[in-house]
Amino acid sequence: MDHLNNTAAIVLIPDVEAALVKIYGLTILERTFHALERGGVSTVFLPKTAEEKVGKVVRKNKEWKIVFRSFTEVQKVFGEIKDGLLVLSEPLVLDPKVPQGLIEKGKSQRQALIHKNNKIAYLPGKVPAKLPEGNLDISAWLDDQRIEWEAIDFQGLICNSVHNSAEKKAVKKSLIRSLTKPSDGWVSKNLNRPISTSISRVLAYTPITPNQFTIITGLVGVATGVFLAMGGYWNYLIGGFLFHFTSVLDGVDGELARLKFKSSPFGQWLDTLVDNLSYLAGLGGMIVGLAIHGASAPVKIAGILAVVFVVLALGSLYFYLLRFKAGGTLLNVKYGFQDGDGWFSKIMQYAAAFGKRDLFALLFFGLAIIGQLPMALGYIAIMAFFVFAFSVQAHFQASNQQA
Repeated sequence: MDHLNNTAAIVLIPDVEAALVKIYGLTILERTFHALERGGVSTVFLPKTAEEKVGKVVRKNKEWKIVFRSFTEVQKVFGEIKDGLLVLSEPLVLDPKVPQGLIEKGKSQRQALIHKNNKIAYLPGKVPAKLPEGNLDISAWLDDQRIEWEAIDFQGLICNSVHNSAEKKAVKKSLIRSLTKPSDGWVSKNLNRPISTSISRVLAYTPITPNQFTIITGLVGVATGVFLAMGGYWNYLIGGFLFHFTSVLDGVDGELARLKFKSSPFGQWLDTLVDNLSYLAGLGGMIVGLAIHGASAPVKIAGILAVVFVVLALGSLYFYLLRFKAGGTLLNVKYGFQDGDGWFSKIMQYAAAFGKRDLFALLFFGLAIIGQLPMALGYIAIMAFFVFAFSVQAHFQASNQQA
């Protein structure tokens, strides 16, 4: 029963058919379970009335980390639930940060918390003797149990029930909007995301996994290098387009992972490695193309510097992730200027946008259109130099914080 030492959840299912409606390839019930699992729940109690149909959903995924138990067992094990109880009035499409936030805040305040929509609540410590049932009004039930509670709002986080086509449409829109990340640059947010999310919406209904799509994106990256290596305006133009297109496709695997709850540490590492191999394929293709077809002395120097600083920068960044166990994405590297408020930090925070892949890939394609693609080597050399320099600083900063 050790798993009951973590947070448990009761999920009422007043309408089984509604709970089995699919949204982007997953039923609402599956979305509920995934969100609870990622939010910190170890055990879910389900009503016996829905056992047969819900059991099929549970057995469909053999990778659940949460334990499913019948509602009839709750009384037997109530005393073993140490870290509180989440109560859901029905299956919900919700962001994992909602149950996680309720649990963390409830534990610190030692007070019952309820989401503003009255669909999910968290009770820290001992759970009440009277169990929730039927079509539950959570706030009224808590009042009946004489439990003090506070309603909180998670701005921008999805926590919705779905009863009709209008609500389903609204939830689907909310899920797509949630795929935009705070780290997205202007190009990614306004040009790339509308295309990548359109692809993700279709692929969500297919068996294609995020990792499989990462490999597909990598193959497009290899094709980029092949066209660039052949040289000439039209090959540079195709290569430039493909390089930009890989930047667009790069968002799809992450979007699929979030839509289908398929994100994993391995997936993060695979995405990062394939992304950077695509960079190297493009850079290598340009170098080969210039070597075959000739280039001016400044372009050759820029090419050499680009190769040197790209290798140094990537080596330093990967060493940082491994050294400080920072996960599998380069976004986890903490640069000194990121949280600074001085004039230099402000300038570098603004300049960092020019090192992001979305803007660089668009500029790369633009240079290919006007027949000046070799100029990109100078841009690459300068940006890679700064990334390497600041990554070295990041190493010292992280070491001092650990000391």
